[in-house]
Amino acid sequence: MKKIELSALFLEEHLDLFQCPVCQQAFEAVIGTSLNCVANHQFDLSKKGTLHLLMKGGQNDYDKDMLTSRKNLAATGFFHPMLDVVKEKLESRSIEAVLDVGCGEGSHLHYLNQQGLSGAKIGFDISKDAIQLAASHFFDDGFFCVADLAQSPFAKTQFDAIINILSPSHYEEFDRLLKPGGLVVKVVPDSDYLIELRQRLYGADDDKQHYENDLVINRFKEAYPDCLHDHVTYEIALSKEAFYWLVDMTPLTWHMDEAKRQDLLAHPLESITVSMSILVGTKKA
Repeated sequence: MKKIELSALFLEEHLDLFQCPVCQQAFEAVIGTSLNCVANHQFDLSKKGTLHLLMKGGQNDYDKDMLTSRKNLAATGFFHPMLDVVKEKLESRSIEAVLDVGCGEGSHLHYLNQQGLSGAKIGFDISKDAIQLAASHFFDDGFFCVADLAQSPFAKTQFDAIINILSPSHYEEFDRLLKPGGLVVKVVPDSDYLIELRQRLYGADDDKQHYENDLVINRFKEAYPDCLHDHVTYEIALSKEAFYWLVDMTPLTWHMDEAKRQDLLAHPLESITVSMSILVGTKKA
């Protein structure tokens, strides 16, 4: 079957996970390869099997080259130790439906699916380029759509878990989407995340050498007072190619002038520290 046909079957089976982003009412039918709500708003599947559910143009800094570099870096195992912990947290309960918020090009959902994460898997991102890449490379690992968390096209209290990895949050919306007792697993950089690259970029400027995540973590703990807070830290070897992908991917280098960028790439790091906080919150039953 074609991707568009397989996605139509997924929507038929999981229609209850979605709501119309225009009127917030339920979708009542999949007609051919189109999703139709009770108020007759219609959304057509793309040939790649994705849905575009964004009501207005989204602002993001992620172009196709950057997203491709992140996909390539992820394929080296760069994020795997962190994702293993995420999967362990998710497996603390039965998962029928999981939502990857800000899924990017789909690498994280791909790995989790390959490691046996159960349930229906949906990934969404505000970037159309990201979702096109996800559908091109990881179609079998989840259903991917272009959407905005602020105008969520998902139905209330239908998800057992939300994954939120290195992307913005909206805790009121998370609570709307989660079933009672559902999990939010959020990943944020710790202070030593990519510390070797920060030292290379900022020299003796101590204020910029360490990532500050206190505000983000405190906001999560306000939303989920009984949350669990774990850390994962590991050093990973980098080939010259992997270092290029890292430099291309990280926001640390996005505003660097070309001469400094080329000098950085001419002297690649051989390894780097990956240090992250993994926060787990539970919606009250």
